[in-house]
Amino acid sequence: MRDITILFIEDNQEIQESVSLIFEILWPQARLIQAYRGSEGVNLVKSEKPDIVILDLGLPDIDGLKALKEIRSYTNVPVIILTVRGEESDKIRGLELGADDYIVKPFGHKELLSRIHIVLGRDNARANSEPVHSAIVPRSTIDLESGIVTKPDRQVKLSPTELSLLKYLASREGHLVSDIDILTRIWGEEYADGSEFLHAYIVRLREKVEDDPLNPKMIVQQDDKYKLEMRVA
Repeated sequence: MRDITILFIEDNQEIQESVSLIFEILWPQARLIQAYRGSEGVNLVKSEKPDIVILDLGLPDIDGLKALKEIRSYTNVPVIILTVRGEESDKIRGLELGADDYIVKPFGHKELLSRIHIVLGRDNARANSEPVHSAIVPRSTIDLESGIVTKPDRQVKLSPTELSLLKYLASREGHLVSDIDILTRIWGEEYADGSEFLHAYIVRLREKVEDDPLNPKMIVQQDDKYKLEMRVA
């Protein structure tokens, strides 16, 4: 694994120390920055520009979801939520606000490292398919290298996970792809039954690329399958 900077926002000192030790042993090249309060973590994202953020939700000053919303207002840095909140509604809310993955405590340290590695690798090609560089739709151009969507009135940037999802759909443009296939390709085998998980990402992606997200013309769904309708360049 390459040398990266990780920001860990967690108020539990025991967990902070445990994770710090694991990085020292298993990933010594990584630079781990720690924050115990949400507001501190949000400021460190701005000043330190980490490669990835690990975010607890039960923070002492602000709710972790609020911190996530603030982070997403100015950066697409990958964010993994790490929390005791295991309800499906919490997971969906976190994903809708821009999280790239969601881990429920207690967790395995090797699982955490694996998740980080997977999330960081999502902006690279995950499928063995022909490269897709850009797409042109009626009112937008999507650069599938940078993840920048150019609309008539503004530009928006896709997160690494959103970009990876769009690339995978674009590589099969015009063909229906099952939710299980998408989930296992992008998130891994353990997410094979996470249709609600995928739907939260589809909603986010439609909000960024569709003219009318409530009446999608690009990312269409038939039962449990999705299809991308656009002209690929």
